[in-house]
Amino acid sequence: MNWFRFGNPEFLFFLWVGLPILILLLLFGLRMKRNAMLLFQSNVNPTYLKRHKIQAALFMLSYLFVAIAIAQPQWGGKPETVTERLDIMLALDISTSMLATDNNSVRRLTHAKDVIFSLLEQLEGDRFGLLYFAEASIVVYPLASDASTLREFLAAMTPETLVHSSTRIGNAIEVAIARFISDKNELTNSDSSGQKVLILFTDGEDFGTDAMEAAKAAKREGVHIYCVGVGSSDKPVPIPLPIESAGYKRDIDGKLVLTALNAERLREIAKAGNGNYYHANAGIAQLTKDLARLEKQKFRVHADGEYQERFQWFVGLVLIFLIGELLIQRWRNKREVW
Repeated sequence: MNWFRFGNPEFLFFLWVGLPILILLLLFGLRMKRNAMLLFQSNVNPTYLKRHKIQAALFMLSYLFVAIAIAQPQWGGKPETVTERLDIMLALDISTSMLATDNNSVRRLTHAKDVIFSLLEQLEGDRFGLLYFAEASIVVYPLASDASTLREFLAAMTPETLVHSSTRIGNAIEVAIARFISDKNELTNSDSSGQKVLILFTDGEDFGTDAMEAAKAAKREGVHIYCVGVGSSDKPVPIPLPIESAGYKRDIDGKLVLTALNAERLREIAKAGNGNYYHANAGIAQLTKDLARLEKQKFRVHADGEYQERFQWFVGLVLIFLIGELLIQRWRNKREVW
């Protein structure tokens, strides 16, 4: 019976062993009481014995249901429900250019992380994954509904951990697509008609050549690409090294390497990926509005393995039987006094 089980079946020992012993003791007690009464009178009032039998039956039932309650009966799984959600892969640029500061503001990496944290708060109920990318890309947190662990991964990314000098946005898109496809094949309780989202948090510096083709491939797979630009395109700035005392990044000729936000590149990628471009300074209000317009994936929540506790019912019956037994005892005592 898949719909019924005991949480602590080992306690059924008290039922299989204790109940027969209790029945024998009650029957023996009734017989002894009847024989004792016959020593003082020629016959026994049937009503008197009937009350004793009822009391014995109530006591026996109380023991029965106590044993069942201790065994923790469970049944009636929660009904299947259907929820809607988006699958969103957050891709964070971790190249060294993200260490730069623009207009004396915070580092691009810090700014991007703050935006992601805000986004997570406003999109509760959706599934999120986290991808880091530079010259290579890696999914550090798979798609899941628990955003708290994702936040921990994100908080652990500090400037001291950045050692990647170049960026390949196209590779990040390809890795995200592969992850979406893999996740789709693993799920059996979802409607694949829902749309998926990849959000790139980057300054737009791209040393690869395949970003546009990757964005078009993502569109064919039903993945929308949104780009959040971090930094400023007004004035190129130097890139501080992870260890600030070491100065700024320089090329092989000793010249300072400058970096600026490539907003136009990100607009092109977003357009090819059937998405939009936003600047991090503008916040995420418009981004969340655009995401709300997307068709969400329908997800069936099964009740497999989820049983509801029912021991309370048996405890309630025990109380009723004990109260009944007590009332019969008091009524019998009053009749004897009268």
